[in-house]
Formats: sequence, C-alpha cells, structure tokens
Amino acid sequence: MVILHALFDLKPDVSEGDFKKLLEDFCGHLQTEGYVIGWRWMRQIVPKGPAFPRPPQTHFVAFEFLDEVADERCYEYVARDEEPIRSLHRAMNSKVERGSAMFFVCSEVR
Repeated sequence: MVILHALFDLKPDVSEGDFKKLLEDFCGHLQTEGYVIGWRWMRQIVPKGPAFPRPPQTHFVAFEFLDEVADERCYEYVARDEEPIRSLHRAMNSKVERGSAMFFVCSEVR
C-alpha cells in the first residue's frame, strides 16, 4: 500500500463540514475512477505531556493507493487538469489556506 499524506490548514472562514463535503466529492470521484482505494481525514491534536516537534498544519488527509503505479496514475490524472477532476480539485483547494499545504508519499515496508 502507498499513502499520499496531505497536510494543510483550512481558511479561517471555512467550516470542517463544508470542507468534508468537497473532500468526499473529490475522493469519491478518484475512487470511482479506480485511483484511490480509500482515504482518511484527520485533525491534529496536541496531547498533554512533553512537547515534541510536530507539523504546524492542523488537518491531514491520507489518500490510500494499491501501489506506486496507482499513485503515479492518479497524480497524472489530476495534473491533466481536465473536467470533472478540475472542478472537484479546485473547489476543495479553494477552502485551504494558501501556502499551508505540504505533501509526502510513503509505502509499506514489507
């Protein structure tokens, strides 16, 4: 399994409910098209106890792919910037604080 992690902050006037709907539309389309096999949306919490370094972003999405080939195919699909993914991607990204997004991809170690 390969996971693309997206870390970001929502714009101050955006509710989590509004973003969730757009994220589900975007990911649902990618799943229907056979790119992602699942996703999770999470909010960072700061636990009690000793402080440790952590990313500054408050929200995280983990996009799950079968393998690296599926991840690459999905990236190429979104990068083509054609409908319908163009509108879905832009609607979702319009709710994200500009400059806050960070991405990294990981694969399972076997």
